[in-house]
Amino acid sequence: MIPFCPGPSGLGPFVFRRLLMDFVTGLINSVDPFLIAPYRWPQNPMVGWWLGTVVLALWATLLGRLTMALVMRANLRHVKEGLAETSMRHTQSMNALKAGDKESYKAINQLANEAYGKTFFLQIAMAAATLWPIPLALGWLQLRFSDVRFPLPLDLSPVGDGVGYAFVFIPLYILVRILTAKVMKGKSKYRKENSDVWRT
Repeated sequence: MIPFCPGPSGLGPFVFRRLLMDFVTGLINSVDPFLIAPYRWPQNPMVGWWLGTVVLALWATLLGRLTMALVMRANLRHVKEGLAETSMRHTQSMNALKAGDKESYKAINQLANEAYGKTFFLQIAMAAATLWPIPLALGWLQLRFSDVRFPLPLDLSPVGDGVGYAFVFIPLYILVRILTAKVMKGKSKYRKENSDVWRT
């Protein structure tokens, strides 16, 4: 039996989950006309499927990058403070070790490890902010394309003779994310080179 765990405002877990699902469904329904448009641009439905799914992966990537930028902006001070404390504690622990004070070395090194751990997990949480659009995209694909199956050239027992939307979307998302990162990196390199030219 699931223990009772009140949600916000003392709501029961089932009521809270229902409200959350209603919110997510409402959000997906509100963006549906925008998301379905690229699927309808080409006359050929197969071309429309691939184009629309690439555009959806691009939107998920850009929304994730925007979220990451906002989260980094909000937490940058904490990350810098954590990295500075880690560096300071590391230097202190090395100085204590050189001085032969093993007790101080262990104590300060423990503080350095704690500061590093906090900063590391904060950075992991910030990186995870890029992933939240994926479940929404998959939820929307479920609502729109749950019956669509792509035949496989051979029968794979676990998946059968065909695959669904997730099998197509996830690799496309990864590819779009890699390409977007390369474009952004090239763009920032170009911007840096041009700013150096204008300064001289």
